Amino acid sequence: MSKPGTQTCFLEKVLPNGVAVVTLDHFPVNSLHPNVSNGITQSVLDCEALIKQGKVKAVVLRGAGRCFCAGADISQFGADNKVAPLSLGRPSADSFGFEELSVPVVAAIHGFALGGGMELTLGCHYRVIAPDAFVGLPEVNIGLLPGAQGTQRLPRLVGAESALSLILSGEHVKAPDALKAGVVDLVAPSAAGLLDAAAAFALSKAGGSLNRISLLPPPAAADFGKWSKLMAAKRPGELAPAAIIACVQAASQGGAADFQAGVKAEGRLFRPLIKSHESGALRHMFFAERGGAKLDAGGALGRGASKTRPAKLKTVGIVGAGLMGGGIGMCCAEAGLRVLLLDSSQAGLDRGLALIDANFARSVKRGSKTPEFAAACRARMAGTLEMGDFADCDLVVEAVFEEIGIKKKIFAQLDAIVKPGAFLCSNTSALNIDAIAAATSRPALVMGTHFFSPANVMKLLENVRGKETSDLTVATMMSWGKQIGKWSILAGNCPGFVGNRMINFYSGAARAMCDQGALPEEVDGAARAFGFKMGPFAMADLVGLDLGIQAWKKAGTYDPKTNSTHALIEMGRKGQKTKAGWYDYEVAAGVPTPSAKVKAMLEEISRAKGLARAKIPAEEMIQRLLFPLINEGFKILEEGMAQRPADIDVCYVHGYGFPRVRGGPMHYADLTGLPLVKATLVKMGLKPANLLNECVDAGMTLAKFWAAKAKKAKL
Repeated sequence: MSKPGTQTCFLEKVLPNGVAVVTLDHFPVNSLHPNVSNGITQSVLDCEALIKQGKVKAVVLRGAGRCFCAGADISQFGADNKVAPLSLGRPSADSFGFEELSVPVVAAIHGFALGGGMELTLGCHYRVIAPDAFVGLPEVNIGLLPGAQGTQRLPRLVGAESALSLILSGEHVKAPDALKAGVVDLVAPSAAGLLDAAAAFALSKAGGSLNRISLLPPPAAADFGKWSKLMAAKRPGELAPAAIIACVQAASQGGAADFQAGVKAEGRLFRPLIKSHESGALRHMFFAERGGAKLDAGGALGRGASKTRPAKLKTVGIVGAGLMGGGIGMCCAEAGLRVLLLDSSQAGLDRGLALIDANFARSVKRGSKTPEFAAACRARMAGTLEMGDFADCDLVVEAVFEEIGIKKKIFAQLDAIVKPGAFLCSNTSALNIDAIAAATSRPALVMGTHFFSPANVMKLLENVRGKETSDLTVATMMSWGKQIGKWSILAGNCPGFVGNRMINFYSGAARAMCDQGALPEEVDGAARAFGFKMGPFAMADLVGLDLGIQAWKKAGTYDPKTNSTHALIEMGRKGQKTKAGWYDYEVAAGVPTPSAKVKAMLEEISRAKGLARAKIPAEEMIQRLLFPLINEGFKILEEGMAQRPADIDVCYVHGYGFPRVRGGPMHYADLTGLPLVKATLVKMGLKPANLLNECVDAGMTLAKFWAAKAKKAKL
């Protein structure tokens, strides 16, 4: 019999009632390392021996620690693993062997069973789940399909339509919903009583026929064409959805004896996915999203914050009850924090609270929130017209419009009101955090917290460290970002920080191409084909073309004769709000139509600049849109304004709609090839960043160069 710690899965004990308990024990989440798989195989053999001796009537498989099993360790994908696999010594229809045991085998699920962990439960005869646990097959989110017979077993258990819905969404399924769908057989009365409930259920099935999923008949065929069209629209550019649909289609063909044919199809379709650029990019994003909040002890931004315990926050004040302030408040309330919203007028406050009520009601109607949860969140939110009511807040976030004079005045007022030790943060997208902090007597407790609109929906939070910002403030705001459900990154205090500093090069390149012969619909079409849901010109129309007009006029850069955006403003074409911008919007609200007036204006701009208009290939459009933006990302890294390249990728995927399947701009640059990026920049008349030159000279990707640099810094 195997021992604890030797194979990280072992036959732990046999209960007096004859139920053998097999335990997965691989810290922290029982991921399916080869040692674990070997332990599972050995445990099957151990159980089989005891069954033959008449000592075991049933088996319960459970996980140690906080969950049943998180599935495969994706950090090991592609790594050389020299652990020799054990063998059952016979052909097995089951990927792990539990199904072939002659007594009932029940998976006791607590915490969660995800990916390969859920597939392991499908290899058991039955499943009992704790009331607060959940299951899921999230492989599609990292560009893969469930590769341990999940695409064959789940359809036989719940039907092809339900299986496709679960697998293609990649979503977690809570215990009550899993029972309703037929994924599990019983919800235990409590998490504490899970083992007893699973053992009792297993014994109740002893002596009868067992539910071997591999022997169930194939499910009825689903509408595979419908699913293909849906996924092409929902997950453009991703390879995994089509492969998953093909696998489930294979599961729906033939008779029960054809199970192995479906398994072979699953394996055949899995192998190309794991080697694909698309899966590599999605796996990169998986780790980048979770790594953004980590503070780099060796970097200038992280400094000592990585070793500082964050302060606990209970009450958050928000200055400004508009769209942004209300959204930030909703995020805080949903995380269990008390929220106080301030507005300058009762009418503004009423509008803000009414919008919050409408947002919660919409979520309840959609089913994304229960009425009880929405009501509890709303009860944690209150409004005020008096700034003095912020006196006891732990954190106050200012969310008024972008005017530094107004922000400095507000911060001076807050500094005199809020308690000592309270944090003051500004939701600014580009303004100088040091200048704002200087208006207070507590610059160490001031930081930028750049949310993206709508804040209750957008996942990105760009935290900005000022010159005086303390380690405690950084640690607390990064922890707060995680608490309120954001993918957080840490940025340095420079104009535009990370996101808006780079985006100007994207929009500027788009306008330059229109000056040289491209049309807005051609540039936007190339961007959509690349994977953006909206091109730069359609996005500009949505935001409003006159957003920065006062700043341009103040700086003396407003020139309608040579700047196409300024020319459109002079024509009264300010975007969707005026039903005309880069496109016409007369046909239907929000639906862009190419404009003859815009084409004529662009031809006039080209003449004024002495430029000959010419056709630009789509591939060149993408390079000209993205390579200047990427070059600025290299500059941000070399200046220490971002902790790591992956943080820039998170910023652009979740803040600016960069296609996740491309892995973000810095990952995409590595895939494209840095020598090509450099050569194209030179051709465009742009100077490559020093860091880009260093990578090219070293013959390394940015990822490898940065990893080597980080390793050297730790020595």
